[in-house]
Amino acid sequence: MTYDPNSPLSFALSYVSNSRFHRCFTIEATATHGHLKVSYGEYGRERTELENPPTLLLMPGMFSSRYLGLCLHTVAEKLGVRVIVVDRPGMGNSTDVPLDQRVPVWVETVPRLLAHLDIQHVALASHSAGTIYLLNTLYSCREILDPKKPMVTFQAPWVDPAHSGNTTMKVAKYIPAPVFQLWHHIPRLFLSQDGSATATSGEAIAKFSAMFSSGAAEERDKNRRYIEDNYGLSMDQQNEISAAMMQFMFKENAAGSDSEAMQCLRKSPSTWGNCEDYNLFVRDLVERERERDRAGVPLKVNAYFAEEDSMIGKQGQAYFEKCWQQEGLGGLGDVLTFESTTIPGSDHDSLVQSAEVWERILGEMKETADSE
Repeated sequence: MTYDPNSPLSFALSYVSNSRFHRCFTIEATATHGHLKVSYGEYGRERTELENPPTLLLMPGMFSSRYLGLCLHTVAEKLGVRVIVVDRPGMGNSTDVPLDQRVPVWVETVPRLLAHLDIQHVALASHSAGTIYLLNTLYSCREILDPKKPMVTFQAPWVDPAHSGNTTMKVAKYIPAPVFQLWHHIPRLFLSQDGSATATSGEAIAKFSAMFSSGAAEERDKNRRYIEDNYGLSMDQQNEISAAMMQFMFKENAAGSDSEAMQCLRKSPSTWGNCEDYNLFVRDLVERERERDRAGVPLKVNAYFAEEDSMIGKQGQAYFEKCWQQEGLGGLGDVLTFESTTIPGSDHDSLVQSAEVWERILGEMKETADSE
């Protein structure tokens, strides 16, 4: 086959291989762990001597990794926002750790990485299983949020199956723990059938066949047409980027998803850190916010839900919303505002790839920064 440097495939390989998307740093050994390698990617607008763009720290879902940043790179670049996506332990090139150390190692990693990158403040966002890590970051690293515009965003947030009422998730809780040692191999079997990026989160726990349903494909193609029209990446280029992304991602380590599957399903006790109970977490957070010197600026909490979410369903959405809208805490407007949005036509995974949703999130960050 003749090599064509101008083909969509060549473009995709160059795009995915961008050195900004494949960076590492090392955390020195401590009394609780050895040296830890951490891989991460930087997407969107690049920091220069003349420009220091607002920065988002994104915590992806299970089976995902820093490669999720590819889904929003062009949007972030055009809007002038910098995005950091970190591989959690056992993903990409990040050193794996035992399940009970995942959250402690994560909250240790965040401030060290930001110091390494000379970033003082960020906004936070998560998708699916990343919810657990966002909440612990918010609790343990609150100072990294910009005091003038503290903002966190949840996309298709993960909810304990006990509260979502999801039958599939409840059944999955009874899968023997040793089975999860093979969990990270499952996506490879299904993704080898399709180069799409529809399975970057934990929807694998549900029905893998649903990933490639006609509805999911239609939503994916709609999003790609939108990106083609508004951000200049052709459909062919996006198709090749998605295929290359999956090839790159699953050539790297994905064993960390074994632990996260057990973590999400509570196969091991006390692995959710400070968010074992979302209801109590919000109550504690409100008290802590009231004790902070906040200069009168409330914490802004946004939640985006899929119209059809096979992971948490409408019951899980209602539970999550209720946790953030609790009665009995007094008026929350002085310390916290909460807004919930359901995106028509979306499912658990298409939501996090939606360029239009990212325009809302990143656009809000940019507008706030520009207003200062």
